[in-house]
Amino acid sequence: MNQILMVENNRNKKNKKEKKKKTKMPRGTSSGPIEIKNIIRFFAVVIILFSLFIIGHSSYAMYVDARGNNTEDLPVVSIARENDTLIVSVESTYIIDEFNYFWQNSEMTTYPESSTSVQREIVLPSENNVLTIILEDETGRAITYTKEIILDGIDIAKPSVDISKEATSIRITATDETEIAYMTYRIDEGEEKRIDRNAEGDTSIEYALTEQEIGRGEHTVYVTAVDTSGNTEETESQVIISAERPTIRNIDIDRENGKIIIDAADADGIQSIEVNLNGQQYAMNDVNRTEARFSLDLIEGTNTISIKITNVNGLSAEGSTEFEYAR
Repeated sequence: MNQILMVENNRNKKNKKEKKKKTKMPRGTSSGPIEIKNIIRFFAVVIILFSLFIIGHSSYAMYVDARGNNTEDLPVVSIARENDTLIVSVESTYIIDEFNYFWQNSEMTTYPESSTSVQREIVLPSENNVLTIILEDETGRAITYTKEIILDGIDIAKPSVDISKEATSIRITATDETEIAYMTYRIDEGEEKRIDRNAEGDTSIEYALTEQEIGRGEHTVYVTAVDTSGNTEETESQVIISAERPTIRNIDIDRENGKIIIDAADADGIQSIEVNLNGQQYAMNDVNRTEARFSLDLIEGTNTISIKITNVNGLSAEGSTEFEYAR
């Protein structure tokens, strides 16, 4: 009996030893469950890092996209017409970097900008067209505005203004190809005055400024003409007003040298001198001096001379005489 127990005990001990041998792993290696945990942890860390990268990248892409397609605080564009020109005004919250525009089937024109307030002038085409404006601002947006321009039956031509100097007055003429409305004038820094057309359908207005109204001396005349379509033209001109005519101060005969010496003057300036001596014509233009002295050759016997002097104001003085000359 004791023998059997010992044998059984020996067998049990032997089985336990064999089980221990089976479960014993080589030195330097991990057990199965521990290795799996490490792998899982590794991939978990990789996935977390990759996820963070993807989230960060997506956030940046969405930010850029939002900046490029943001429809808040868009620039306000207003367009007005003056004669044959469009005045485009832009007010923006963000700085406008570029102002671009083009007409249909035409090349684009680009103006670099650096302001939140922009104004540009665009010349109208000769017929109906479509205007496209592209504004690029500091956010990276490119905002497009399109407007159809209808010119059928619209008068876009400006009137014309002429300021001409006459003897002692200034004549102002405003003319339009369709119908004139009125014109205004101002002398120097004086009050602006308006002259209306005489009747409906008139294409021109004329008005004379007298010496009494302008005053003697040099002045600047400002004139604005307006037609019935609202087209305007502005111009200015410097004028000199004087009622004084040029004078021939002296005529001398140099008998020794056989010459006639003429001395002329004008307070505002001599424009031209014309002389006919014995049928021979002499002319001096654009003299532009207040005094002029010149001499001409005489002939033996009877000499006939006529002189005409015109000043810068258009006023003239004339004279003629006949005299004998002998050495």
